[in-house]
Amino acid sequence: MRNIWVIAKNTLKLEIRDKILYGLIVFGILYVFLTLFMADLVLKELPMVKSFGLTGIYFFNALVALFLGTTSFFKDIDRKVAYFVISKPVSRAQFLLGKFLGLCMVLLLTSAILGVAYIGLILYEHGGFDWLGLLAIAMQYLEMVLFIAFAIFVSTFSSSLLSIVYTSAVFFLGHVVSQLVSDAQQIGLGGARLFLVKVLYYIFPNLEKFDARDIAIHAVGMPFAEFGLALAYAAVYVAVLLFAATWIFDKKEM
Repeated sequence: MRNIWVIAKNTLKLEIRDKILYGLIVFGILYVFLTLFMADLVLKELPMVKSFGLTGIYFFNALVALFLGTTSFFKDIDRKVAYFVISKPVSRAQFLLGKFLGLCMVLLLTSAILGVAYIGLILYEHGGFDWLGLLAIAMQYLEMVLFIAFAIFVSTFSSSLLSIVYTSAVFFLGHVVSQLVSDAQQIGLGGARLFLVKVLYYIFPNLEKFDARDIAIHAVGMPFAEFGLALAYAAVYVAVLLFAATWIFDKKEM
């Protein structure tokens, strides 16, 4: 466990020095505060301020997760850091788990910064603490953790460019696959085509499980059972991805 924690801390230190990450955070904060200007177009109603703010945080966190997940592993390979670490009494599983934990810590930091900007904006404009907005940001964080796990998984067997392509494709499919099944059943699709759609549904992560923005925007009470199920779903999916990534990485010659 100590080895994993050391690798995680080193990953955190290395990634927070990246100027691209700083740029994304700055643009994210600017966007959150620009929501006031955009909300003016619709009479600055609170639901619209929340909608713009939470959507912006989601978008910039997705960029951060994609950037971290698809570049960090390859940077360690290029810099020979991976070779140096693995040559010590550190297993490849510990290396990957440490990378994953470190990237999750970076993402937690960016989520916290953008979340504070959002909560501060709501407090300033409407004088109330947006607990549901905070919960929506936490749900978004769970989704991005899964996103990073998948990016690490594909990085173990593909190039940096292909990792971006694969991860982006899964990110897109993860948001439409549940709707695809619903639409297929609605139009009476059957046979091999319906089977293929259902296969996609069970293979790819259902990222809609982590979307709580509408609940926060319209101040609807969130069923905590659904939050618990989403947490369990993310934990299982991440565990499977990291197990597969470790198995592939163990077989890989370096």
